[in-house]
Amino acid sequence: MIKSGLFSLIVFLFSVIVCSGQQKINQGVFYLNDLQYQKARNFFIDQLKTSPADVRSSCSLGDTYLALQIRDSAKLCYQKAQSLDPKSPFPLIGLGRIAFVEDDVPAELDYFERARKMDRKNPEVYCEIAKGCISLTKKDTTTASKFLSLGLELNTNYAPLHIVFGDYELLCHRHGSATNAYQRAYYYDPNSALAYRKLGVIHTYARAYRDALNALVKSVELNNDQILVYKNLGDLYYLIGKYPEAEKNYQIYMSRAEITYEDRERYAIILFFNKRYPEAAKLLEDTLNHKLDVSVLFRIRGYIAYETGEYSKGVEYMSKFFKLHDPEKNIVSDYIYYSRLLQKAGKDTLAIRNYNKALALDSTKTDIYDELAKLYTSNKMHLDAVANYKKMIAIGADKVSTYFMIGKEYSYAGEIYRQKYDSLYALQRSNNIPFTDSTSVNNLKRLYFQMADSAFLIVTALNLKYAGGFIWRGRLNALLDPEAEKTDAKEAYEKALGILEPGDVNKNRRSMIECYRYLGSYYFLSSERLFKADIKQSEALKATSIDYFRKILKLDPNDTQALDVFKKLKIAP
Repeated sequence: MIKSGLFSLIVFLFSVIVCSGQQKINQGVFYLNDLQYQKARNFFIDQLKTSPADVRSSCSLGDTYLALQIRDSAKLCYQKAQSLDPKSPFPLIGLGRIAFVEDDVPAELDYFERARKMDRKNPEVYCEIAKGCISLTKKDTTTASKFLSLGLELNTNYAPLHIVFGDYELLCHRHGSATNAYQRAYYYDPNSALAYRKLGVIHTYARAYRDALNALVKSVELNNDQILVYKNLGDLYYLIGKYPEAEKNYQIYMSRAEITYEDRERYAIILFFNKRYPEAAKLLEDTLNHKLDVSVLFRIRGYIAYETGEYSKGVEYMSKFFKLHDPEKNIVSDYIYYSRLLQKAGKDTLAIRNYNKALALDSTKTDIYDELAKLYTSNKMHLDAVANYKKMIAIGADKVSTYFMIGKEYSYAGEIYRQKYDSLYALQRSNNIPFTDSTSVNNLKRLYFQMADSAFLIVTALNLKYAGGFIWRGRLNALLDPEAEKTDAKEAYEKALGILEPGDVNKNRRSMIECYRYLGSYYFLSSERLFKADIKQSEALKATSIDYFRKILKLDPNDTQALDVFKKLKIAP
């Protein structure tokens, strides 16, 4: 029993030692997957100091040097690993990568094929060959595809093969297939933090932000010691405008990572959006001490100038930024802030142009369409405003408020033609000269008023309790039917009153007066038309008209139009 217990203890201790060594190796590979090459290099060098005969650590150090583009050191590592174990396929895979980088394709293929034959049943061999073909700056997608197919035929349950297959599909711009591959990876290995991270990144590319967040959060849950995932989360939160969360995740990333200048620039922008202007400026100043791209400093200075009301300076800063910065690296907020500054500086045409550049980079941002539509409105470009509001609806904006704005824009367009028509009509009457274009102007006026009415009809159908939609329908139908021969305007105003009267009278007073005024006029005109045909009915309609004008005076005893009605009728209010 003692011997059996001792044997069990030895087995247990041996398994702990083996697992501990495997964790150390995985930690180095983990650094490689997180693109932390200096950390990986230092890790594998330390590993080889304690275990000089460790073939896999030597190969992984070679992989690290190759990622750092230190080809000679990588080659030495692979050669040393091969001398340590001539029967291992992994040094041959490394030497195949070196051959490919050196444009020796026959040697590359020979190394890979020899590696495969050494361990035909090992899916990791196929996985490492394929990964080597697509992980470096130079790519060999043909060979990668071949070994991925062979590996998956051998063992379709091997999760790392699906991750590399996803990387391969992403490289070929087949995003849907890549997504499926990453999903298969975590199906076969539910604990694969890497699969979830890559899935989160590809969902971010596809602007499926909720799915992206779920995947990245799951990745952190599986391994919160990661590094790159926090940058991915920071970038995602930045894209969806959650800047405090973006800052929090970037802080974690930057405390653990080998930071690039691009990382500092993105973090500075996130700090800016959190209104931490001094910290953002300082971070950029520190960056510029090591990098001669001053454009990013002009970017943040331009942003800050807008927020602090220094619009002319902001235009100057952003103009310099666009002259100096690589156009391929411009981001959506560059064009948004430049547009806002141009608006404030009275340069609306340039502002419109830059808002459209922002939309070319990201056509899903409803706030850009909204700002652009308002800019079109202020420049009386109402049909362009309508086009932007329609795009907002297509990408999920609130239909009630957006159709309401569409109705207003069409009504403004109709009002322009109404004024033109009235001017032409006045000229025709004063000079007794026919204007052939007055008919087409009148037709356009009616067309846009009708289109406005259609938009407000949608508003009222979507929200039966919103009086604004009915009031606008009343206004438009009154313009379309100035003699009040139809009942469309009357019915719209009555429905509006049905919502307004039970509510806050003080708040609704102006709208109620508008309704009463139209209804009073409608019944008065109806009374006039019936005066000769049916005096009794005419008097009843007239009484109804008077009641509405009295309701106006109850809300506003000084309403001049209502008082004028009673003065002309020679009756007491």
